[in-house]
Amino acid sequence: MDKFMESRWFMRIVGLLLALILYMSVNFGDLQKEANRPSSGSSQEDVETVQDVPLEVFYDSDNLVVTGMPETVNVRLEGPKALVQAAKQVKDFQVYVDLNDVGIGNHQVEVKIDNLSDKMKAKVNPGYVNVSVQEKVTKEFGVEPEFNEGLLADGYDAQGLAVEPKTVKVTGAKDEVERITYVKATIDVDNEINQNVTREAQVQVLDRNYNKLDVEVEPETVDVTVSVTNPSKTVPISVKEKGELPEGVTLNSISVKPKEATIFGNQSLLDTVKELFAEVDLSDIKKDTTKKVKIGPQSDLNKVTPEEVEITIDVSQVSTDENKELTGVPITPEGLPEDYEYTVTSPEAEAVDVSLSGPQDEVSKVTKDDFSLALDLSGLEPGEHEVEITAQGPDNVDWTLSQKTVTVEIKDKNTSADG
Repeated sequence: MDKFMESRWFMRIVGLLLALILYMSVNFGDLQKEANRPSSGSSQEDVETVQDVPLEVFYDSDNLVVTGMPETVNVRLEGPKALVQAAKQVKDFQVYVDLNDVGIGNHQVEVKIDNLSDKMKAKVNPGYVNVSVQEKVTKEFGVEPEFNEGLLADGYDAQGLAVEPKTVKVTGAKDEVERITYVKATIDVDNEINQNVTREAQVQVLDRNYNKLDVEVEPETVDVTVSVTNPSKTVPISVKEKGELPEGVTLNSISVKPKEATIFGNQSLLDTVKELFAEVDLSDIKKDTTKKVKIGPQSDLNKVTPEEVEITIDVSQVSTDENKELTGVPITPEGLPEDYEYTVTSPEAEAVDVSLSGPQDEVSKVTKDDFSLALDLSGLEPGEHEVEITAQGPDNVDWTLSQKTVTVEIKDKNTSADG
């Protein structure tokens, strides 16, 4: 070992090691930087485009309005792969436009990027944007409520529209606010409207050509109420007869209860309806009958009250003995002066027969006492005369006399006594 340490080569090796240690201690910082620097090989570099990065804008938002700004831009990133991928995923960089030193008017301004590693390069597309900076104004407008009348159920009319609140505040660029022509709120419903309805509606601000304007509305929604009505009127109900009564049955009367109905529907339709009909079939009616009958269909009407009525049918059975007679109905002379006397020469019994026809139940009630047969002899001179019978009888049956005149002989009592 002593020989080795005393040899010339040992000293050379030791000297070389000491020189290397000294060199490394002096250049350690530079070597570390070189080790951390990515190689120039393409595998360590990356290029990515980040789509739809939000574009921020800085300006006096209390007094100004900026229009024309795109909401997003695209950013092309180039640099170390690890840094590019991290920036793409986290999107912790900021893309913005600074308008704090820009006055009112139209301007082209540069889109800037911040909070990006200085080891990466970035290119924004578009790199410049055209913006309009205007004075911010706020005005109050009345809201016009609207709805589609086609949503009304059949037979219903719109009675009125109401909106709450009635006015809104519109804020925007002065030029935009001055273009406002319509401020509308249109109600939207899923079903037909057959009763009063209130819905929340979005407020729309439009110009004269119904283009939507870029403004802020406070509040953005309002309540729209549609009031509907169901017009009505009262019309008479008429009976419509169907079929004929059976043989031997006669109709005395027919009536309906109630006599009127209330109809509901569109006013233009109501104006055309003058009456309603209730149809009744007479073909099976043999006695007095009361029927419940539905009022004839009115498909265009919204409602009919009542939907059914009572029809009362009064009938009579016709007598089967059409030649029924009352015999010996007496005749009473009238108006003969006291000086005269009379003799009925034809008919000898001073009575006639009466033939009856009509409803069986009525004919059966008639007697001789229901008739008054008289002869008017006033003004007649002595002699033989043919005098017409003046007859009165019941009105609910048909009747005829066996003869309409009688032969009467008038004599003067004084002449008879002298003879």
